Amino acid sequence: MRLYEEIAVKTNEYARMAQHEQSYWWHVGRLEIIQTYLKHVSRNKSNSAILNIGCGTGGTIGTLEQFGDVDNVDTSDDAIAFVKARGYKNIIKIDDIALPFEDKTYDIVGAFDVLEHIEDHERALSEWKRVLKDDGAIVITVPAYQWLWSEHDISLHHRRRYTVRSLMAVAAEAGLRPERKSYAIGFSLPLVAGFRFARKATGRKGDPETSYVPVPRVINEIFTTLLKIEAKIHNVASLPAGTSVIAILRKSC
Repeated sequence: MRLYEEIAVKTNEYARMAQHEQSYWWHVGRLEIIQTYLKHVSRNKSNSAILNIGCGTGGTIGTLEQFGDVDNVDTSDDAIAFVKARGYKNIIKIDDIALPFEDKTYDIVGAFDVLEHIEDHERALSEWKRVLKDDGAIVITVPAYQWLWSEHDISLHHRRRYTVRSLMAVAAEAGLRPERKSYAIGFSLPLVAGFRFARKATGRKGDPETSYVPVPRVINEIFTTLLKIEAKIHNVASLPAGTSVIAILRKSC
């Protein structure tokens, strides 16, 4: 059995995901927030050695490349094919938690909405710690709140959702300490909660292949702008709630 649970989606779904990564408010805005945290850990350097865990269809690679040289790993042949078609290199397929890299190789390890797919998440964090330099940092995002669990999580083969507290607990078990931690994508929490509770109340089932709620272009632009504003807030403060958790983790031993 693979320890990384590969996302079972059809090839046309990867094409759809790749398209949305360029324009959909959640992807565009989340990248702005991630970039804020990357700036913090890179200390304005542009030559960091970076490992991108679970690169998917490549939506995060361009942002990571602004901070250094990026190695990408993923479990899916289809996703990797999309990444290569977009002109990115340094992509390796993996089938297990174990990474094919030496100890203390990377300044930054990025894992963006990956940990929730992994059954043994403590072991995964320990392996990411192994390839991290002593002064390096893991920048991580995960979906928030188990009470938001829905068919969306099932279709994406999520194993769990997190709170800041539960993520910090598993990080501590793996020998990692938080330098920064926060909820993220805060404005969307009442919208997502309301949408999912309404579906449950009416007994409506969501399309298991549909992870995106279509919104008019103007709404998409407004939501994107709200997340760009949130990204600036993350420079000075943490958010008390949101649909994601984001953190910077450092070695504690």
